[in-house]
Amino acid sequence: TGDNRRSPPVIQRGSEMKKAYTFDAECFALASIAWAGAHQEEYNPELTKKKLQDGLTQSPITAGKLDNVVWGPAVKRIPKFREGADTWDDYMFFVVRNRLDPSDYRVAARSTVSSLNGQEDIAVFELADWQQFDATAPAEARIASGMAEVIGDLSEMTSDVAPGSGTTLAEFLNTTLNDGGTLTFCGHSMGGTFTIPWGVSVKQQSEKNIHVQVRSFAGATAGNSAFATHAENVLGSGLKRIVNTLDIIPKAWNATSLKEIATLYEPVIVLPALLRILIISFAELVMAGYDYTQAGEPETFSFGVDPELTGFKEQYDYQHDNAYLLYYDLQMGKDIIYDIS
Repeated sequence: TGDNRRSPPVIQRGSEMKKAYTFDAECFALASIAWAGAHQEEYNPELTKKKLQDGLTQSPITAGKLDNVVWGPAVKRIPKFREGADTWDDYMFFVVRNRLDPSDYRVAARSTVSSLNGQEDIAVFELADWQQFDATAPAEARIASGMAEVIGDLSEMTSDVAPGSGTTLAEFLNTTLNDGGTLTFCGHSMGGTFTIPWGVSVKQQSEKNIHVQVRSFAGATAGNSAFATHAENVLGSGLKRIVNTLDIIPKAWNATSLKEIATLYEPVIVLPALLRILIISFAELVMAGYDYTQAGEPETFSFGVDPELTGFKEQYDYQHDNAYLLYYDLQMGKDIIYDIS
């Protein structure tokens, strides 16, 4: 099954034993801690900020290094999409500055939490012109309509609290970052999908000569092959996707990889024959015409199908969430701590 987990070394400082975390593990942790306050029913950015700061300060992976919030959080709740018991914020993101390297800034965003997010995740049957966000892009470059809505909202959002209250991310970056600085976008799942177009748009619109990077964990395709090529050209070596090969989400919405879902967890989980046929038919007859393509070659890993998880959803949840923690040798409640309520 290929256990290729990389255990971080342990550094000894006097009598203190401290784990040394990798850059990518830190980015994954930031995307996880962005869930602080995600299930908070009242719209209260100040309370969200407190929960975020508590998470960053209490988590060993960020404490003393990546717990310095220099902008945000920006929090948005769109009333017209409220349904039933769904009273959660639709978007939240923030910027931290590395205390040990002042040129290192990182942006982290929440992934799917609200009903609106769920609708945006699957709004893939219409494509939007990418040029509306990036005038230098080829005319053929297009992204899913749902992701276009997300990028539009993120671009317009302002920080709800100090620091940076009332400013957009672009305004903050253009007045704060110095030429030569590094800005890394961190996101998991839906966040892993939109961080790539988000990073491209910010890079193309920046007034500063900064190095923009993306750490995309478990993301689906954002757009077509022309967009993917453009993203690769803009971000270069700064574009990095991290993918568990047994995670369903990165296989959407490319027609070829979608078909793999039909038999992905066999022999532990064998889907009914009709369902397998439906998955393959959907990929070939519906999605093939959209040309959805992932950007860049991913860093991949796999721990195999867990034989103890015989339910499809259980297996999916493990492969999409816990496997990434395992890959970076991280534990919720130990390395990463936050209050989701």
